[in-house]
Amino acid sequence: QSVFHDWGDEDCVKILKKCKEAIPPRDAGGKVIIVDMVVGSGPNENVTRETQVLFDLFIMCFEGIEREEHEWKKIFMEAGFSDYKIIAVMGVRSVIELYP
Repeated sequence: QSVFHDWGDEDCVKILKKCKEAIPPRDAGGKVIIVDMVVGSGPNENVTRETQVLFDLFIMCFEGIEREEHEWKKIFMEAGFSDYKIIAVMGVRSVIELYP
């Protein structure tokens, strides 16, 4: 979980393209599931927002990045996915479903 924040956008696109090649079409149940942070999603509470900012500052020390939804969407579309769903269920982390 939270692997993609260690990679730049170009590498994330490459990884997701390989994932897309390995799964069946959407109508056959194909999807990729990512558990990672989506900055700005989840409960609109100060503690959640502050935690997301803290994670973002921390990960920048290691040349990583936490992404907002529009940044994730750009990566998903460049990788060839047709749709996605973000489910904010795990504190500051979300479950992201990608559909071919």
